[in-house]
Amino acid sequence: MKLAERSGFGGNRLKFLAMGQGQEKVALQLLETAVSRGQWLMLQNCHLLVKWLKDLEKALEMIRKPHPDFRLWLTTDPTKDFPIGILQKSLKVVTEPPNGLKLNMRATYFKISHEALDACQHPASKSLVYVLAFFHAVVQERRKFGKIGWNVPYDFNESDFQV
Repeated sequence: MKLAERSGFGGNRLKFLAMGQGQEKVALQLLETAVSRGQWLMLQNCHLLVKWLKDLEKALEMIRKPHPDFRLWLTTDPTKDFPIGILQKSLKVVTEPPNGLKLNMRATYFKISHEALDACQHPASKSLVYVLAFFHAVVQERRKFGKIGWNVPYDFNESDFQV
């Protein structure tokens, strides 16, 4: 959204849709509108409708003269059934979790606002946040070892840290 705003595509020129059951027709209608009007369209969580992506691929192949400003953004979790045709004609941006304690802690601290750090006036609050960030980084780093040492696999993420 920040990129769209910086590029002059904020507000009404950026459309987005969270994919799920029943969103296939809406997505194709949004695609048709975006192609003709030069909007940016973001279809989120495409991994939830992998079978429908074949229809999307066909719709993209049928586009003859798109508006020069048209862009299609797809977000997905990794899935082996993602259509190769879409991947071959796309620019791919991959976000990977940080690797290592230092990078994990840095990523966690970047997500904490200064206001949140200064909200609690207790003298131990900043030390406790550091310890929690360190623990969170250790747990995240531990995920790469799989089931070794864990009874139940669990994905410790940002929301777990916030809680």
